[in-house]
Amino acid sequence: MSETPDNETRARILDAAEHLFHTRGYDAVKLREIAAAVGIHHASLYYYVPKGKVQLYIEVMERSIARHEQGLKQSIAGAQSDIRAQMRAAAQWLALQPPMDIARMAESDMRALEAAEAMRLMQSAYDALRMPLVTALAVAQEAGTIQERDLDTAAMALVSLVQSVHGIPGLKSERARVRLAEKLVDMLLDGLLTRG
Repeated sequence: MSETPDNETRARILDAAEHLFHTRGYDAVKLREIAAAVGIHHASLYYYVPKGKVQLYIEVMERSIARHEQGLKQSIAGAQSDIRAQMRAAAQWLALQPPMDIARMAESDMRALEAAEAMRLMQSAYDALRMPLVTALAVAQEAGTIQERDLDTAAMALVSLVQSVHGIPGLKSERARVRLAEKLVDMLLDGLLTRG
């Protein structure tokens, strides 16, 4: 990738593009809208992203992926050592972030990218959301706290459930999203069936 300016305007462009790409998807967003959101001319965007919309999307996704991975790791590390506190901390963090809609990315956004680049971004996103949770679950499994054999599926189930709170009509407050995310963690950890 070539050298591009790194300043406040560039950060504002990335922020505006991230918001638009996350809420509407790659195809629905036009560079003119991003420029308007930042208050610059459409042609000026090419100074910051010479390769245009695809380059901007890739940079936005890489930044979002890195933020999600770091946020999950920090939230888990900052929680108590028990798995419930760690999963609740991860769920709280996810409930307060714009969701990373992997399904939409795979079905729609990635079609605009070269196949290898799309695969790299999808794998990075999947790993960023999954691995911090798998690592914590593996420690709990080793300690005998949980019995699940498929930690990857357990981690992605938790991510999917928690990110779904963003789409629930009428659930707009951060506090309500966090409470529901915590309840989903408890349901996942406790299971729904009664124990005999």
